[in-house]
Amino acid sequence: MKKELISLPDAEFEVMDAVWKCGKEFVPTTEILSKMQTDKKAPTVLTMLSRLTEKGFLSSVKKGKERLWKAEVAEDAYHSSEAKKIVNKLYGGSFMGLINAFYDGKGLSEEDSKELLEWIDKKTERKG
Repeated sequence: MKKELISLPDAEFEVMDAVWKCGKEFVPTTEILSKMQTDKKAPTVLTMLSRLTEKGFLSSVKKGKERLWKAEVAEDAYHSSEAKKIVNKLYGGSFMGLINAFYDGKGLSEEDSKELLEWIDKKTERKG
């Protein structure tokens, strides 16, 4: 059974998101800092990188004088885990409850509805 991913605090998620946005297996700290949406000081980011390592989201290797960081949790795996938690918490695990929340709130455009139907068709074809 797969271990459930923990939810990250916003500040740690921002650092993790910067690592994912770099799009490389090993990322130097300076590149992570450049991808950050907010101006956080290097010591603050280093603290969060260490916390993320302790939580199993990152690993690191030392190369010369710099430390390179590697994502141990894939971006899509984290997003999927968080989405499932939201559906479980707010809609009792009902995917339709989530869809109804968007539809009833007029949040689903005609294009979104079309994409959703196409997605359902593809998923149904694979099972059938």
